[in-house]
Amino acid sequence: MTGGLGGTLPIQGTGFAGSWDDLYYFLFWVCVVFFAIVIIPMLVFVIKYRERPGIKPASHISHNIVLEFVWTVIPTIVSIVIFAWGWAVYKESTMVPANAMEIRVIAKSWAWTFQYDDGRTTTNELFVPVNTPIRLTITSEKNDVLHSFYVPNFRIKKDAVPGMFSTLWFNTPIVGQHILFCAEYCGADHSNMTGKVIALKPEDFEKWKWGAAIEMPPPIGLPFVDRMATTSTAPVDVKTAKVDLVKHGQKLASQLGCDSCHSDNGSKMIGPSYKGLFGRKVELADGSIVLADENWIREKIETPQKRTVKGYEGLLMPSYLGQLNEQELNAMIAYIKTLN
Repeated sequence: MTGGLGGTLPIQGTGFAGSWDDLYYFLFWVCVVFFAIVIIPMLVFVIKYRERPGIKPASHISHNIVLEFVWTVIPTIVSIVIFAWGWAVYKESTMVPANAMEIRVIAKSWAWTFQYDDGRTTTNELFVPVNTPIRLTITSEKNDVLHSFYVPNFRIKKDAVPGMFSTLWFNTPIVGQHILFCAEYCGADHSNMTGKVIALKPEDFEKWKWGAAIEMPPPIGLPFVDRMATTSTAPVDVKTAKVDLVKHGQKLASQLGCDSCHSDNGSKMIGPSYKGLFGRKVELADGSIVLADENWIREKIETPQKRTVKGYEGLLMPSYLGQLNEQELNAMIAYIKTLN
């Protein structure tokens, strides 16, 4: 899958990359056509009807119903087409498949950390299998700045905001190293906050997970500088793989005393049970309804007195703000997700 307009766009590394490119081409040619419709007659009129000796000014024309109808209706139809087309492509690129593999992304000046379900972490290198939907849960370290995760080949971009989770997904069929940028100015070393998505054949991805030596695929698409291309086939040190993310979250819940107030089996205790919590609509004390997603669970861990759950008013849960780093928060949320 190659980029369009004579190679001016990066390769199309995902299915919806082609959809975005088609919309881009349409917008480009709409602009060209309307530019020509406006500018060419304007230049002709400027020259033909310029003020000259002996030429009387034309009589004033108040309006033309047909002309006004045309220049109102046609742009309106074009605008509706752009909106509908954009909405369709947006939905395609934001609706995460239910079977997607989740990987957590943590931005920090000036590097990317990727956290996998087995507890392993990598820096500036995101390893994924091809032909597999990948869900990225993205945030930035507390007290850091705004970053933006951007992979040109995949046509995906999402801000990494301190203290908040955001989500995007992709599914690439192309084996190779795809360049990754921070697309939001983030300080002195912003231009060096780069990385790569290393898309492997499924069998090679399994070898990588177990620490076996694999042959790195070649860089794909945008040119890599020498320092960015990875060619090493050395095995991954399996000792760097930490405890399973869910088990780590369960251990943290026990160490922090969460299980003394919250059950994991639906039984009633002092606080709400974790069982079936994630993804559920929760009624608050003020009568409003919220979705128990990653951001809401994070809020309850860090600022529990904010937006109290109905039926649990007046309870004093301690705040864990600043006591858990981003990787530990990811582990806690991963644990709660498994209890659905």
